Amino acid sequence: MTEKKSQQQIKVRYNETSALFASQFIINTSAEDVTINFSSGPLSDPANDETILPIHTRMAMTLAGARRLHAVLGSILTQQDAGEKIPAEAQAKLPDIKQ
Repeated sequence: MTEKKSQQQIKVRYNETSALFASQFIINTSAEDVTINFSSGPLSDPANDETILPIHTRMAMTLAGARRLHAVLGSILTQQDAGEKIPAEAQAKLPDIKQ
């Protein structure tokens, strides 16, 4: 007898639909987790000639979560480098907003 795996349909709900651009990041790790600190880029402070990297978002995840993120990002970047289009079913679908 063969066993069939059923796929559960999951709907994604965005509590916040705005996005912050990040071109820089700092990663902190421990034995249990990885924290990624995101920044839009460095700023110069003319008052004291220092360069500051303002962090706007921090995201912490388990090592297993970080490995999954690494695998997904690697796969997407490989597809992009090969010129492949990401399948529509793998892309986030945002509702149409009428203005």
